[in-house]
Amino acid sequence: MPSIRGHQGKIKLFKNGGPTGVINILSADVNQDSSFSRSFYVGQTIPEGDQSIEGWSGSMDLEVKDASVDEMIDSIVAGNLAGVGADEMSVLIEEHYPDGTSSKYVYFDCQMKMSKRVGGMNEKQTKRVEFQASGRIAL
Repeated sequence: MPSIRGHQGKIKLFKNGGPTGVINILSADVNQDSSFSRSFYVGQTIPEGDQSIEGWSGSMDLEVKDASVDEMIDSIVAGNLAGVGADEMSVLIEEHYPDGTSSKYVYFDCQMKMSKRVGGMNEKQTKRVEFQASGRIAL
């Protein structure tokens, strides 16, 4: 079976259940946050492994087409500084496979931050949104 390419996936960002308008995503990385540990017991020559599940994190690189990323981040910052409940942010990632099946995951309880890169005249301006999520749910 062939591997899928970028056009066979979708990434959408949501704020309080509605779309954010951020659509010009060039690439994304998602990581399972987890720590490994080992217990070394007296009298045992082989350690016992364990793992803590700590959520998810990642980043998205975007081309700048409008102010939607800045507006999303400004809304998050304003809510945080006002001391009220922060906006509920989530990320939906879909994969569409050649056999007609697909998978969709929603990463929930996301916190987000932004950075940007301003290059020279012949370079496009880009932004990076980094996030951490408490968990994910398959749809």
